Amino acid sequence: MENNDKRLYEGMFIMPQTFVREDEAAAFEVLKGVFEKFEAEVKHMGVWSERSLAFEINHVREATYVLTYFEAQPESIAKLERTFHITDNVLRTLIVKPEKGFDLDVYKKELEARAAEEAVAEAEEKEEKASSAEESEVKA
Repeated sequence: MENNDKRLYEGMFIMPQTFVREDEAAAFEVLKGVFEKFEAEVKHMGVWSERSLAFEINHVREATYVLTYFEAQPESIAKLERTFHITDNVLRTLIVKPEKGFDLDVYKKELEARAAEEAVAEAEEKEEKASSAEESEVKA
């Protein structure tokens, strides 16, 4: 397979929440192993969301959605989908082409900015809780 023919795809994978929470790196390795088998190159992989499922899938009610962006040969997509369909701990798979005009680098920068904002907000919240705990101690 020649790299020039590879295209960018978006993949969403639903995995059991307990499996991903126990060892996120191992869960990601399950997906990466399949991508490597078909010479697909993962550009981004991360937890998108955790949700309750509308109905049970393989006796699972709570799931983690893993979003990936990867480059692959167009002819390998059907093989990837079939393989993910029979892969343990992958409940559902959806692979699509990203919307027209999608820029992965811009997306990654937006994620980084959002993570930084969340970290600042979390630090401020901890600081606020600590100062109100100190005030309570002084009043007592």
